Amino acid sequence: MKEIGDIGLAETALLNELKQIFHHIRLAGKAEPTNLEVGLEILKKLRQLVYEDMNQLQHEALILKAAKLLQDEFYSAVAVNWVWNPRQTGSKDEPDLRGVGKDGRAVVSAEVTSSESPRGTIDKRMSATLTKLSAMPGDKYYVVTTEEMERRAKSKLQSLGYEITILRI
Repeated sequence: MKEIGDIGLAETALLNELKQIFHHIRLAGKAEPTNLEVGLEILKKLRQLVYEDMNQLQHEALILKAAKLLQDEFYSAVAVNWVWNPRQTGSKDEPDLRGVGKDGRAVVSAEVTSSESPRGTIDKRMSATLTKLSAMPGDKYYVVTTEEMERRAKSKLQSLGYEITILRI
């Protein structure tokens, strides 16, 4: 896991990456498809340039937002060092976001999803993520962005019996 450090600086780095994505989108948008084959090739190149980054940047931005909210609203009286796996690169034993106290122990473990709807693979992945999170140290949070994801996560927690707080931000 990597230390977040200054959240404002991390947000600035994400903004710069976001600007690069939009630069690629604008460049691709200038290409005029003359036939279906050319149009599909333009889409293929655009997808190669921006698809994964679009996914990851939303995830990273949500992790930073969660760290800010947790620090400001729940852990302002506690010295917490925030560490993260910004590109969903954590092992099965690591959350997306962890708050570590001065003694080196985990105070917070949080998983974050920017998915908006709990259908299909997302629904199955939610169960696995909640199970993974339940075994982690510290206070546990599952961070979502939509009411639909919040409802589904709460429903799953009721049946699974885990003590995890759902945060919708």
